Amino acid sequence: MLNQLLAGGLVSFINFGIHAVMTGLIVVVTRHIAGRTDDLHVFMRLTALLMVTVIVLMATHVAEIALWAGFMTLAGITAPNIGVFEFAFENYVALGYGDVVAGGGWRLIGPIMALNGLLLIGWSVAIIFEVMKMANVQIGRPEKRSR
Repeated sequence: MLNQLLAGGLVSFINFGIHAVMTGLIVVVTRHIAGRTDDLHVFMRLTALLMVTVIVLMATHVAEIALWAGFMTLAGITAPNIGVFEFAFENYVALGYGDVVAGGGWRLIGPIMALNGLLLIGWSVAIIFEVMKMANVQIGRPEKRSR
């Protein structure tokens, strides 16, 4: 059990690092987009900011799931009748059909993946709301008066 917790903790820690880097990237890119879209209509501006944000977050989550699948492959963890990427995806999003558990004494790796995924998905939701808030602050500022 300890080896499962340590290995799962290590993969989770790497995933947290990936998410932190991508959060920084989203902040930089959305601020750049916000500056470049000052003249656009509110709808177009918010759409541009949110599209960039969710596309980057989706790609990040897929990369984090792939990391879990890679770990499973390296550790020789298998699940009956399902590929490692599918198993990792199902657990990461906490879908939890419950019909498949990891073999070879790695039964806890699924719940560890689920906890990691839930934390990172929650983090992503916070990023999306922060981008919306930032866009609202930018969009909601008073019009500049021409003299």
